[in-house]
Amino acid sequence: MSALEADLLSGAFRPGEWLKQTDIETNYSAHRFDVRMALLDLKTRHLIEHVKNRGYRVINLTDREREDLIETRTVLEKAAVQLAAKRRTSQDIIELKAMVAQFDAAIETGDLDVLRGLNSDFHDRFYEACNNLTLAQEIKALRQRGLPGARGWRSLGAIRRSNDDHAQMIGLLEAGDGEALSALIDRHLNRWREGPEG
Repeated sequence: MSALEADLLSGAFRPGEWLKQTDIETNYSAHRFDVRMALLDLKTRHLIEHVKNRGYRVINLTDREREDLIETRTVLEKAAVQLAAKRRTSQDIIELKAMVAQFDAAIETGDLDVLRGLNSDFHDRFYEACNNLTLAQEIKALRQRGLPGARGWRSLGAIRRSNDDHAQMIGLLEAGDGEALSALIDRHLNRWREGPEG
């Protein structure tokens, strides 16, 4: 049922949309047991919710819940980059630079699904550099919880700014500058507060 998870994280379902088990079975050619297990897993990860006597629906975070989520992510990600600045390897830097170049090339295609996937891959790989698997996994889980209904990029300029941040993040990581990297992460996560062009 990885296809269902991928569609959920890519925005194929709207926040609050009901997920009918029979539709999932049909659309994903899945057995009822597998669908039930997948829905339970997604519920445990706070990507969907179960409403008694109604079924499952895509999580629809309130503004307050989204605010709390971003605040928590900011705390954890700033801590993670402090570790990463001390523990990064030359291989981390090589792979991350290649990912930024790949994202930059993909901007020209305008395929948002591809860009979302590359962005997710970059962040997963970036936090691996902290060399703390538990911390990296928690950051990933929190990032995924915020995807349904996320504001996302609103313009080509916003997409480019995001990747420019990624390039700067790698430069600071390579330099081992944890303080400057922490400040950049804060700005990267909270730029949406500046408005549509933030």
